[in-house]
Amino acid sequence: MAGRRQVFFYAVVSVLITIGLGFIAMINALPEWLPHIVLTEQGKFDPPLWLPILVIGFSSALSVSILSILTLRLIRELKARDNSLLRAEEERLSFAADAAHELRTPLAILRAHIDSLDFNDTTRQLRDDVDQTSRIVEQVLVKSRIEAIEVKADETVDLSQLIKDLAAYIAPLVIKEGRSIEVLGADKPIDINANAFAIEQALRNLVENAIKYSSRGSTITIALIDQGNEYQLRVIDQGRGVPQEARELIFERFRRADRRGAGSGLGLSIVRRVAEAHGGRVSVEDAPEGGAVFILHLPRRRRK
Repeated sequence: MAGRRQVFFYAVVSVLITIGLGFIAMINALPEWLPHIVLTEQGKFDPPLWLPILVIGFSSALSVSILSILTLRLIRELKARDNSLLRAEEERLSFAADAAHELRTPLAILRAHIDSLDFNDTTRQLRDDVDQTSRIVEQVLVKSRIEAIEVKADETVDLSQLIKDLAAYIAPLVIKEGRSIEVLGADKPIDINANAFAIEQALRNLVENAIKYSSRGSTITIALIDQGNEYQLRVIDQGRGVPQEARELIFERFRRADRRGAGSGLGLSIVRRVAEAHGGRVSVEDAPEGGAVFILHLPRRRRK
């Protein structure tokens, strides 16, 4: 907004300069005009046409030059500001990644010490807290990596295989939490221009979100659907669903649908960043039988 105001200011100043220079030039050129001025039959002055055209052309050229110089200066200032903000963002992400990396080892040691203690309610709570903290640290590392991700033109991923591999990997956690998991639509290879790490992290976050907010004994479904112009990765749960007014907010960093629950508040923001990096989007709908459907929309051909 500040940049637009500056451009508007420079434009107004340029117009005023044009008017002023034109007026001054016309006054200064008046003595040169007089020898060429002739009287019409009505007794009016009739200066030659080329004189005002020359003055206007000169003034306009000078005005455009001044405006161009001011605009180029503004562009350089805005570019320098953008570079400064970009460096600050890179430093912030680097600091977060370094801090999270340094926390991994002490958390692993702490978990090992807890596992060596006699199992009781206290040690169980301590173990759960350490596991939760470790997951938050992992999310911070993933977030730092995802922010700088670029999908290369030659990268391809078999979505069907990725879904099946992820379901097999996360199934023990799903079962441990008293849920079941199923995969639909992954019966044939579907290759797409995508980053495998990013898509896997996005899908994993959606499944973990479904585990958190679905009821015990329910089924979590991962469905791959071909919509013609795009592929959809749908994660369907049988939980409480997501209120309409919260469906955009939950994808912001550190936002959760239920603040009473545990979590880093980064999972769904990672999903949205992955979608955007692939030229797609993420959305939420109501499940037909209750619950929520999180949809990762991936275009068949990535926009360049």
